[in-house]
Amino acid sequence: MVEVLFYTAVLTKQFYLLPSGSIGIADLFFAVSGVLTFALARRSGKKIWYQEDLPWAVFLIFAAVINGIYFVRTGKGSFPLHTLYWIYSAFLIWTFRTLYSDSFMRGLCWICRINLVFQTIVLISGRGRYFHESWGGSRFMGTFNDPNQFAFFIFTMILVLFMEYRRKAEYTVKTRIACWGMFFWGVLLIGKAKSTGMFVGLLAFFVILAWQFFWERCTHSKYKKLWWFGGAAVVVMLALGVYLIWPGADFDVSQTDYTLLSRIQQKIWKLANGNLYDLLYDRSAERLVLTPQYLFYGAGEGFFERFIPYDGFEKLLSPGVFDVFHVNEIHSSFFDVWFSYGLIPTTFLVYWIVKNVVRCEKAQRAAVLALLAESFTLMNCRQPFFWFVIVMAGMSGKKGRRT
Repeated sequence: MVEVLFYTAVLTKQFYLLPSGSIGIADLFFAVSGVLTFALARRSGKKIWYQEDLPWAVFLIFAAVINGIYFVRTGKGSFPLHTLYWIYSAFLIWTFRTLYSDSFMRGLCWICRINLVFQTIVLISGRGRYFHESWGGSRFMGTFNDPNQFAFFIFTMILVLFMEYRRKAEYTVKTRIACWGMFFWGVLLIGKAKSTGMFVGLLAFFVILAWQFFWERCTHSKYKKLWWFGGAAVVVMLALGVYLIWPGADFDVSQTDYTLLSRIQQKIWKLANGNLYDLLYDRSAERLVLTPQYLFYGAGEGFFERFIPYDGFEKLLSPGVFDVFHVNEIHSSFFDVWFSYGLIPTTFLVYWIVKNVVRCEKAQRAAVLALLAESFTLMNCRQPFFWFVIVMAGMSGKKGRRT
C-alpha cells in the first residue's frame, strides 16, 4: 500500500497544474506515503534513525536556525517557507531510504519507464506544452510548465534506470538493450526540451564513463602506448568538433533552426563575448561577489529582494550579451545553498553527499556526478529525485540489502 502511494507520487510528478514551486498532487502522495511509512515503522519496531544521515540532520538544524534568525530580523515569511522545503526533502529522503529494497526498486523502475513512455506519447500526439521565445523559437516541455523542469524529470528518470541496472549487474543482451534503449530515448526527449543544463549533465556522464573505460582498459593492456595514442586522437577530434561549432562574432540564435546545438552555440557565444559579471548576473549570482561575507555565515534563504544590485552595476555588464532577469534565487544548487547557509552547514551537506557517492560502484558514480554537474547550472535540489539518486548511490553499496 505504501509503495503504491509512493509510485503514484512518482507517476503524478509530471502533471503540473500550478506554477513551478507550488504544491502539486505528487507532493500530497509523497507526504501520505511518508507518514504511513513512519507509522508502520513505529508499529513494527523498525529502525527510524539512520546514522549515515547525521550530517544531513546537522545541516537541517543549521538551516532552520539561520532562516529563523533572518525571519525574526525581517519578518519575511519566505524564510520559514524555505525551511519547510528542506524538512520536506529530509522527510522524503528518510522515506525513500526506509522503503528501499529490491522489490521496491523494481517497481520504481517500471514507473520511470512508464513516465518516459507517457511523455513520448504526449510528444507524438502533439498535445504537449511548448515554451515560446519572444522571437518565435520553441522548447518542448511535455506536461510541465517549464522546459528545464521537464528535462530534469526525464534526466532523473534515466539516471534511476541506469543506477539500478548497474546495481543489479545483470549484463545480458536483453538488459543492456532495455537500459541503454530507454536511456538514449530519454536523451532524445531532453533534446526536444533544448536544455543546456541537462546537456552539461549528460556530457559529464559520458565523459566520466569514457574515462573509466579508457583507464581500466589502458592499465590492464599490454599496448598502453596504443591506448594513449587512441585517447589523444579522441581528444583531438573533440577539439575539432568544438572548433567547427564555435559561433562567429555575428551569431544570432533567432536566425537558426533553434535546436539544442544552436542553444549550446548561443551559450558559447555569450561566454566568449561577455565577462564574469555577465555570467554571474545571468544566473542571479552577482551577489556572490557583491556580498561575499554571506558565503561564510549565510544570508538565509528568502527575501531575495535584498540582493538587487546597486545602481550603476549594469555598467560592468557587456551590452547586448545577456538577456537578464531578476529571479528569486541563484540558478545553481550548490552556490545557492552555500550563499544561503554559509560555509559550515554547506560542508556538512557536501560531506553527506560524498559519503553516499563513494559507496557506489564506479559507473554509478558517473550518474551521480552527472547529476551534481547539472545542479551547478540550475536550482534543482528541491526536487525529490535529486536526493533519491544520491541515496541510491549510498544504498547500492550497502551490504545486506533487503529483498
